[in-house]
Amino acid sequence: MTSFESLLVATDFSVDGNNAVRRAALLAHEHGTRLHILHVVKAAGCRLLRDWYSPTLDLDLRTAQARGALQRVAVEITAAYDVVPTIEVLVGDPLETLLRVSERADLVVMGRCGRSRLGRLLVGRTTERLLRTCRRPVLVVRRPVEQSYRQLLVPIDFTASSDAAIRVAAHMRQEARMQVFHAINSRRDAVLRDADVPERIIRETRLLEEAGTNARMRRQVAGLGLDCSPMDFALAYGSAVESTVRHARQLGADLIVAGKQGRSTVGGFLLGSVSSGVLAESACDMLIVPRPRDSSPLHAATTVMPRLDPEAHPDNAARAQSEAAHAGASNHGHWIHNTARFMPRRTS
Repeated sequence: MTSFESLLVATDFSVDGNNAVRRAALLAHEHGTRLHILHVVKAAGCRLLRDWYSPTLDLDLRTAQARGALQRVAVEITAAYDVVPTIEVLVGDPLETLLRVSERADLVVMGRCGRSRLGRLLVGRTTERLLRTCRRPVLVVRRPVEQSYRQLLVPIDFTASSDAAIRVAAHMRQEARMQVFHAINSRRDAVLRDADVPERIIRETRLLEEAGTNARMRRQVAGLGLDCSPMDFALAYGSAVESTVRHARQLGADLIVAGKQGRSTVGGFLLGSVSSGVLAESACDMLIVPRPRDSSPLHAATTVMPRLDPEAHPDNAARAQSEAAHAGASNHGHWIHNTARFMPRRTS
């Protein structure tokens, strides 16, 4: 596992961009990393002036203005966070430029995606496009920076990508509390009731499932060589997106660490991905980790619900249902297919 050594933050000098710069500076201070601040001047906006004046007049002016603004930001960041950043102003397409520069970073920080659901789902917005295509972890800053992260929430689905999310969160958390969370599909209860299984058996089946899932969560963390004692574990019933967003709000989480299935599938990221749904609905910051280049998505195995014989003993039906529940515990969508790329640098 490589160390967390370089951090890239992109800003457009908006309020959201400034929040991203401050959060990046605080993280750089906490982790002892290099900080690089980037602003991209979009050349297409200068086309009309190029038709009337010198081809480089407006670009040179805007570039000089942006460089001066970045220099002032660097001075403020150095004074406030004891971090000396490097700055860069480039001309080009914002997405292409960000993708190229991000190859030299371990973590990319951006401002919030939008202020409304429509704004958050617009394909043309640079942040959304970057999240779909960037090969580096991307931190989307949604809130003003008041302090270090205090409560991390890590939704998992028991896939290999969950391991990456746990590792990243464990190394990012510093002094923050960290909770590992899993959403259980609640449709099984309806299936059992349709099969006329007694409520007592349904309750016992649910308790067994909860106990088994809790134990499985702890085994997964321990299997990564991490200490479970400073972590909390929680379960909820319902859809992954709704349960995660609701639990994050109840917990008071200020950072959700999750992942995404692919790098460029619009349908998978905007329409079907759990992480994109959580990003659209949650109010806190979110760190999205991409699938590494050397891995492929895992496909959920189809779990067939056993047929419950109404004449069979109810305990046998409950046992069969419990086995099916544990077999399908990982069949809730695979949405963190990646490997952690960074960890905090050791400080002397």
